[in-house]
Amino acid sequence: MASRKDILDMLARGEIDVDRATELLSQAHSAPAPDVPPPPEPEAPIPPAPAPEPPRAAAARGTGKPRWLRVHISELDTGRNRVKINVPLGLVRLGMKIGARFTDELNEDVIGDVLHVLESEDIDGTLVEVEDVEDNERVHVFVE
Repeated sequence: MASRKDILDMLARGEIDVDRATELLSQAHSAPAPDVPPPPEPEAPIPPAPAPEPPRAAAARGTGKPRWLRVHISELDTGRNRVKINVPLGLVRLGMKIGARFTDELNEDVIGDVLHVLESEDIDGTLVEVEDVEDNERVHVFVE
């Protein structure tokens, strides 16, 4: 006679159906069983896979690693950081879209071009680096 573990393994492999496993388990239960620990409780059902993303969203995210717009302001002579701002690119895109509705100073084509570049994977590295000798500051804006 098969042990409970064997019966459950056969059920897991699909060799027997639930009704047959129940029948075999009831037979195994009525027979004297050796000292065997109880089987583990069944795991929670696996949730269904998420719906596939639209191609535009998947391309914008690329490898799935978050991307950041970083603004670092430091002292020129010592290199000591004065300001460090790290903003997720997704938040920058959202802010650009919202801000575009409230300003007439920027052309919609310019905003569209900036959003297109931010959504692509082409942008990476230093965007702007400025050194102000009079104020002893270095401003470094980059994307990672």
